[in-house]
Amino acid sequence: MDALTKLADDYYAFATSDSPLGLMWNGKLDHLDEWDDFSPDAVEGRKARYLAFAEAADAIEPGDDPFAIALRDSISTGARSAAIGMTWESELFQVSPKMGLFEMCLSFIGSYPLKTAKHGEQYLEKLRRMPGALAVLADAVRGAAAEGRVATARQLGATADSIDAYLAAPAGRDERLCCQEAPTTLAASEAEAWRDERDRIVAHDVRAGLAAYGATLREIAAQGRPDDKPGLCNLVGGLEVYRDHMWANLLTEHTAQEVHQIGLDKVAELEDEYRALAGPLLGTGEIGEIYARLRDDKAMVYTSPEAIVADAEAALARASVVAASWFGTMPLSKCPAFATDYGAMAYYSSPDIETGKEAAFYFNTADPSAWSTYELEAITFHEAIPGHHLQLALNAESPNLHKVQKEFFNTAYAEGWGLYAERLADEMGLYSSELDRLGMLSGDSLRACRLVVDTGIHALGWGRERAIQYMLDHSPMHRSHVEQEVDRYIALPGQALAYMIGRIEIQAIRAEAQARPGFDIRAFHDSVLRYGSVPLPTLRRLVLGA
Repeated sequence: MDALTKLADDYYAFATSDSPLGLMWNGKLDHLDEWDDFSPDAVEGRKARYLAFAEAADAIEPGDDPFAIALRDSISTGARSAAIGMTWESELFQVSPKMGLFEMCLSFIGSYPLKTAKHGEQYLEKLRRMPGALAVLADAVRGAAAEGRVATARQLGATADSIDAYLAAPAGRDERLCCQEAPTTLAASEAEAWRDERDRIVAHDVRAGLAAYGATLREIAAQGRPDDKPGLCNLVGGLEVYRDHMWANLLTEHTAQEVHQIGLDKVAELEDEYRALAGPLLGTGEIGEIYARLRDDKAMVYTSPEAIVADAEAALARASVVAASWFGTMPLSKCPAFATDYGAMAYYSSPDIETGKEAAFYFNTADPSAWSTYELEAITFHEAIPGHHLQLALNAESPNLHKVQKEFFNTAYAEGWGLYAERLADEMGLYSSELDRLGMLSGDSLRACRLVVDTGIHALGWGRERAIQYMLDHSPMHRSHVEQEVDRYIALPGQALAYMIGRIEIQAIRAEAQARPGFDIRAFHDSVLRYGSVPLPTLRRLVLGA
């Protein structure tokens, strides 16, 4: 075994053991009975280990092998990004109402592909340990607040409210934390006993732990920052932390001011596109009126989860037929669409060849009217085909990639590809109408506004309401959606920048490749997706030889 492969194996083993929450997202059974350790000492120890992996990768010379270059660079930047991303993560991100620890459990703790009796006991042990994990996180949040690092009062209160609402429902098998299926190899009587024990642990242990955790968050919310000071720049050392989080998500050296200006320029370009496309459809060239019509026309919203899934499946069917003309290699895995009441508005979960977990993408349909009909196709193309499904399923199925490249990702490459796919779908002729093409512009508006608003909040001192108003003024999104987005940026600094910055770089790489003789779009796309989730500078080197 060469030094790079040995390092990759060690890095993979550490990174997966370090984050059982990430394994929960993917339905993996490794470290099934464990939880992330959010205590300050543990966090600092993990950061040091990640930085050591980055330095070890930097010391390896991969030669001319493109897969070795991709693997070395993925370890180097991925490990350094992971270390940086842990700074203030517990006290700001894990307590957020839509993406933190509690919401992650509601979304994914019942989705493990349990098979054996050992799996079953490990899962029950995970439930038994859940109150302890919550208590450790609560202590970390309390300690950070005492040092002046605290989330906004709104976010802490909203998470406490979500916990209270969950606990107000009666305990039993219909609740979210009691929906995990028993291991498939258990006999019927054993499975029933397992379910009884699962329900008992949730009713007597987990619910008590959640009540204590929620009470702590509500107590700390009294110290929480107000809505007019939600950004990192309002905390001592916050500007430096934001700069680091930007790098961790982009893996480029952009400054906050540069990204802010790119966003302003993109928003202006998009408004010209809206006038050209939406003007004839809606009978107005006034940008505010265009946004208002797209936002407020009740004929343009869904009324049922079934309709959302049906339209997504129809878009997927069209994309599946056309994609082979644009990609030389297609994944074997299928990608069904599902409705869910939990988590983000839409998200993709990749297949796992070892466990047999299938790919899927989800729409949060708890409120179908939050979905505009013209948005759905662009989101489907982003999450599934030609977006994340082609990207991540091909990675999962590749015999040439290490698990580091298959399962770990950097945001700018991964989400840059997803956003690139929304525009690519237009080239592929996948949008079913001019109105649905407006969903592509709406998606771009969201990602362009993110550049302005994320940097505005965390580097320029914008308040929550100013950020919300900017997005309402420069996109057709509903206020409820905008509020969720802005609260996400507050809790997860820098992450939302990666979509548009990544898309811009992938488009720039394509433009340079396209200017060369013999360009073939299928070969280009295969080369972009061939090496797993690499940093964008490495992608440029591998695709262009530059």
